[in-house]
Amino acid sequence: MSIWNSITLSSIYTLSPTHCGIGQAMGALDLPIARDAVTNFPVLPATSLKGVARDYMSKNASLDDKAISRLFGKSLEDAEDTEDLEAGAIAFTEGRLIAFPIRSLNRPFLHVTCPLIIERLQRDLRTLGLSHVLPTKFNVSSPDAGHIYVADSDLAGKTLILEDLVFPQENVLSLPGLRELAEKLAGLLTEDEENTRQRMVKGLVLVPDEDFAYLMQQATSVRARIKLTGGKTTTPWRDPTTGELQTGNLWYEESIPSDCLFVSFVGERRQRKAYTDNSPINWPYPEPPLKLFQTYAQNLEVVQLGGNETVGYGHCLWNFIDAKGDKKNE
Repeated sequence: MSIWNSITLSSIYTLSPTHCGIGQAMGALDLPIARDAVTNFPVLPATSLKGVARDYMSKNASLDDKAISRLFGKSLEDAEDTEDLEAGAIAFTEGRLIAFPIRSLNRPFLHVTCPLIIERLQRDLRTLGLSHVLPTKFNVSSPDAGHIYVADSDLAGKTLILEDLVFPQENVLSLPGLRELAEKLAGLLTEDEENTRQRMVKGLVLVPDEDFAYLMQQATSVRARIKLTGGKTTTPWRDPTTGELQTGNLWYEESIPSDCLFVSFVGERRQRKAYTDNSPINWPYPEPPLKLFQTYAQNLEVVQLGGNETVGYGHCLWNFIDAKGDKKNE
């Protein structure tokens, strides 16, 4: 039995640097990004995705507040008391990283992934009945240490440099099936992003898990952010006119770059299946919850995730694919 009645696969592709933080400092980083607790790979928290979906869909004039509450759950502000709180009819998973752009001397950047990521993705797809979306028999065995697999045969046999990792030409190998996988991953993007699709097809590379973990420590962007006082200082400064004491600030903030590919799943919760009159929970709409969500999710094609909206962070393409692998917008 499936954990959900029905499910849709979605891809999130970053268009600008994105900061989904954890709200606390870690070491020298004042504002680190959210990461998987075990692998330390970047993730997009499910709470962020659900919150953005709720906010964008609440702006749709065709959906009233009651429908929004039924889909996403009642907020504390909407509930009359704690007993009136209600879980939403649809559930979101976190956005798991699939491919990460890494600087290269061979090309401006290459999309890098690893066997662990593909293995996890295939396992999720099998568990949720969506294994047709990606090659199910793709060999995800890890390259030998110091080796790398490439989807584009033009890169095979050439010295490949990713950040400060150097793979000599004899260790750069073309892997059967990797190009097919790259094409499947590129297909998670909308058809009007054909150039981006082709860049992923030609630029997907598979590195050992250990090398990918190393890159995830080195390749994210860390920027110094500064709040200045009226005296153009970060130290306390008193306004000579008003006598007001102002304090500046200096902090370090991490973000993931543009051109990252994540995958998330949205499902209709099983206890909400009975949306007919026979249900102990009356679902007052003619469409099932997930179908209703997909019908009105048109304005989720381009969203803003995470913080720093006013400086252009967090612009993403969010594309939904139904259980048959057909895009909802086609």
